[in-house]
Amino acid sequence: MARDLSARQPVVVECLGLPGVGKSHVTRLLAARLATTGVPAGSALLSINHDYGRWRRIVRKSGMGAVEVTRAPRRALRVARMLMRSGQQSRVDVVRLAYNWFVYAALVRRARSQPRVELLDEGLFQLLWSAGFAGRDRAIHDCAAALVETNGATPDVVVLVEAPVNAILNRLERRSSGGARIDRMTIGVRHAALDRGAGLLAEVLSEKGALFAAATPIVRTIRNEGAEALDADIDALARELASLAS
Repeated sequence: MARDLSARQPVVVECLGLPGVGKSHVTRLLAARLATTGVPAGSALLSINHDYGRWRRIVRKSGMGAVEVTRAPRRALRVARMLMRSGQQSRVDVVRLAYNWFVYAALVRRARSQPRVELLDEGLFQLLWSAGFAGRDRAIHDCAAALVETNGATPDVVVLVEAPVNAILNRLERRSSGGARIDRMTIGVRHAALDRGAGLLAEVLSEKGALFAAATPIVRTIRNEGAEALDADIDALARELASLAS
């Protein structure tokens, strides 16, 4: 059963999707559309990642992650151990996953105290996907148990952002960050990786029912495949989020 959001604020929304699908773009559009309805909304994560300088961003996120670890060190250790057993390609990958895990959990906890719609362009469900993408078989299944360890730091709504594979490939070619593993792949390898990644998204969403039998996040889909479809989906979701936050 989905949790009843109709009588309370805030609402936490996480976008989920393949690299290059447009999660940040969708987050900005949702924030802007909600603003026109008078619903308080924003994205602390998007602001940190895109408006802060490199060192300020590192300091801010490190501080948030440290607070999350300090408030429940045993739980943090269990999460870290589970990530270590997920078959990541290097210890650096494990550290990066754990770092982001604690930052996302801290962001959601902080959002719970603010009467607004908090929009995450990525979060714990996306991190589950990342663990599966770079890890061994069943990494998503095994790491999903760590979501339970976050104890309330999961989103109320998960927005699956979809786009045609060719459109995603074109966006990946144009973007200049180069920081993600998929950015460093050749075109042929990248296409196969996206196909595999689409299957992993389905696996991530299949885990949510078993994990949150009493509080399953609402799942909605946004089609980032043309202005008309995108605008219609953004409008419909913004109306629903406005209702949930009322």
